[in-house]
Amino acid sequence: MDAESTALLQTGATTLVTLMVTDAWSQFRTRLATMFGRRGGRDVVEAAAQDLEESRAHLLAARQAGDLQAAQDIEAEWRSRLRRLLADDPATAAELRAVVDAAAPRVAQVRMGDDIRVSGTFLGPVLGQGTQNVR
Repeated sequence: MDAESTALLQTGATTLVTLMVTDAWSQFRTRLATMFGRRGGRDVVEAAAQDLEESRAHLLAARQAGDLQAAQDIEAEWRSRLRRLLADDPATAAELRAVVDAAAPRVAQVRMGDDIRVSGTFLGPVLGQGTQNVR
């Protein structure tokens, strides 16, 4: 995998996991499920949607418990799935890039609680205590 694909893979996984803990999740969930299941029909899309929702529930629980390792494991799992998806269908890279670009305004600035702000490119999941708002 070349450097550009590796960067897209990392950014895609981070974006996907970050979206899971934002108000924008419902806007992107169907789009992501469709991307993961596009070669397999409706049943595969529905299974991908279910997997995404299960991961989101685990991520929210990990976040609530302050379990950074569990959150990192969830991101690693989706990075692996994205890697397989891109290997099976390289044309999916354009679709993943479109998702990342569309989500950028939602994940570029995450406000956590009243004291911590995280901005820019994320190299891992964004976790914290308190309420999280995306601007």
